[in-house]
Amino acid sequence: MSETPLAARLATWVTALSYDQLPPRAVEMAKLLILDQLGLQVRGATLPNVRPERRLVEAMRAAPESTMVLSGARTVAPYAAFVNGTLGAAFEFDDVHMYAAHIGSAVVPTALAFGESTGASGREVLTAVVAGAQVMSLLGATTVRDMVGTGWHASKILGTFAAAATAGRLLGLTTVQLTHALGIAGSDAGGTMEYERSGGEVKRMHSGSAARSGSQAALLAQDGLTGPATIIEGERGLFPLFAGTRDTSGVDGLWDHFHIVDTIFRLYPTIGSAGPAIEAVAHLLAHGHLPWREIKEIRLGLPAIAVGHGAAVTRPTDMVSAQFSTAFSVALRLVRGHNRPEDYMDPVLWTDPDLLSVVDKVVPYATEFPPDAPFLSCRVDIALADGRVLSHTQWGVRGQPAHPDTEDTDIEAKFLDNVDRLISGPAARKTVERINELEHLDNMAELMSLTAGSER
Repeated sequence: MSETPLAARLATWVTALSYDQLPPRAVEMAKLLILDQLGLQVRGATLPNVRPERRLVEAMRAAPESTMVLSGARTVAPYAAFVNGTLGAAFEFDDVHMYAAHIGSAVVPTALAFGESTGASGREVLTAVVAGAQVMSLLGATTVRDMVGTGWHASKILGTFAAAATAGRLLGLTTVQLTHALGIAGSDAGGTMEYERSGGEVKRMHSGSAARSGSQAALLAQDGLTGPATIIEGERGLFPLFAGTRDTSGVDGLWDHFHIVDTIFRLYPTIGSAGPAIEAVAHLLAHGHLPWREIKEIRLGLPAIAVGHGAAVTRPTDMVSAQFSTAFSVALRLVRGHNRPEDYMDPVLWTDPDLLSVVDKVVPYATEFPPDAPFLSCRVDIALADGRVLSHTQWGVRGQPAHPDTEDTDIEAKFLDNVDRLISGPAARKTVERINELEHLDNMAELMSLTAGSER
């Protein structure tokens, strides 16, 4: 284990990173994350569950540094990141990562808000996105499974550190200042997942609050506030408190890989582990007669982490629990034939007798998949009244980088669908064009102005 605190090692890596060091695929994935996030933020801005956060920030009447998506209003950069991060996570449609949980809704709002406020170039913003994703992934490699297993919201905790790195990079912090920023961020890194059990739209705010807390930590460090350098592996640091270890050696072999390239883009507005179950059921529907009224039992073999995180939620009581219920997602696909965002928003469907009759037949269980299996996989066995058992193993899910049915154009199509009728067609197409050429842009002003739109 290195004698140099991990926070200092991370700060050194982030401050030394240059755009020219980025592999082409890392740049492409950063662009896709930005495109995906802006679409999600625009659509998220239409939801009632984000209005309290927006009204709170608008009432501050703070300095107009950075744009709040769709409204076109401006505020100080940390609070623009707070609002936009909240919007980006509001639909449970943002990205998933094996180590970092959800990168985009914490890192991208921070990068765009501080990119705009500092007048950063597109290259600088892309570099900051990759840097934030790397910090989030390196820390999550040791902690994410333990966090999720014990009920901590990993993306909220890890996102705070990532936002500090992202903002610190764009603010031009020194290595010493960024080390302090990470130390400060650790004091604001927390958040439980009790909303999975008893509901609560506060979950939507977690990515935004991570963006705000982490970016404020960078600003405070820039102005001289200090934090503990051993915030990660110290006796009361991130690793021992959330993962029960002070050993940082698990990070040692991970530095040379740009983890942003492993980002999974969600193509269903659900908890990520529900995606393979949806696709497994869709496969069975497409390849045989599967009358949902004749189903006796649906067995879902899932990774152990998914059984307690998503599969443990059954009958929905609000939008959050609907999106977190793997059983509800399976029922939607079997009974209604689709999993659209509006399906999870409709209170009538939460208590629909047909859907609940299928929900109650879902039996999740933990199963082991081969070591080389994709991060999100699922085994489905559906027993029917006539004695047939229809089975399918879904290896991964569309939206994963290595999945054969995934194309970058899927993310563009998702963006265009999310912004449809919320921003103009020309503005939507120009947004795609500007992000595709982001490395050539001098600043973020035009890109952010394209997201102003006109709310319905």
